[in-house]
Amino acid sequence: MVRNELWEEPLACSIVKEDVRDILQVAKEQMVSGLVANSIIRNHLPIGDDLTLEVCAIQQLHEKKGREMNAEVAQFAGFLNRRNLQYVIMKGQTMAVLYPNPLMRSTGDIDFYCPKESFESTQKEIEKRLGIVMKHASSKKHDNFEIEGFSFEMHSDITDFGYWGYQRYWDTYINKEVSDDSVEVLIGEEKVKTFSPTMDALYIFLHAFYHLILNGNGMGLKQYCDWCMVMSNLYDKIDFERLKVHLDHLGLWKAYMAIAAFCVEKLGLAENHVHFPLTTEGRKWADRIVDNFWEIRQISENVYSSGGSLKHSYATFRVVLKQVSVYFSLAPKELMFRIPEMAVWSFRKRMME
Repeated sequence: MVRNELWEEPLACSIVKEDVRDILQVAKEQMVSGLVANSIIRNHLPIGDDLTLEVCAIQQLHEKKGREMNAEVAQFAGFLNRRNLQYVIMKGQTMAVLYPNPLMRSTGDIDFYCPKESFESTQKEIEKRLGIVMKHASSKKHDNFEIEGFSFEMHSDITDFGYWGYQRYWDTYINKEVSDDSVEVLIGEEKVKTFSPTMDALYIFLHAFYHLILNGNGMGLKQYCDWCMVMSNLYDKIDFERLKVHLDHLGLWKAYMAIAAFCVEKLGLAENHVHFPLTTEGRKWADRIVDNFWEIRQISENVYSSGGSLKHSYATFRVVLKQVSVYFSLAPKELMFRIPEMAVWSFRKRMME
């Protein structure tokens, strides 16, 4: 059903009415409810009147939230544009515009990045002009604030690497990217600054890969759908030679090949849109990632049922360790340095809560 929505290809499955609620639950966990609901409705799947009404409600809710989010992002970007403030909106509605049915992409926070050298001055301008006070989040990468019920995350960093050499390389690249290579997409009537296609190809891949390992529920299918849309729609604008240089410097070439194979073989991304020939080793990961997804979902359901903040932290750490053992060979140096830091941060976060 997700493939049906991403590529508008014929639906290559049937559905049993008794399975619909389970399907909707998994779709909700993976933030693809809108895609699945739209596929069910468009294909007139025979699921009964009661379930059809429920699925229609999901579809309509996504349409409503998508329109509201588009309006809010356009208004906020206009505020920043008129003051010539440096920023890029990340993910979110800048990804939604790439989908065949943009309103079916699940919405979340509004994430935006400001370079470190202008972060404080931009923050003060936002607080002064909009009458808000930002909160330091439990995450060390961003501050939070709300405007009329919409949650914003203002980032000075967008990815924390465990290995200091990767972090130094990334920080140099991201600052240059925002200064020199950001692009504009039209959302509503406003030109919204976002990452270049090459940066999106790298950043959304990173975001998806780390979801697979560091997210307690595994995978994060929405992020993989985003990456498919970037690689498909922006293919002719991506500098693949430059992308390969970045992947090599960050020790992520094997991970790229594995994720690319999964997206090609399971999500229907055209192989030529990966640009680089898929390797035999990479192809082996497609089924392994799917098997791991169901395995980690079962583990998560079991270990999180005990409740309690400290127990939840321990459970999360167990899940992360499991994922590291599975995917360690794809990014060994990064994961070796990253996991001790993530373990400490997970416990601190839970204790703060």
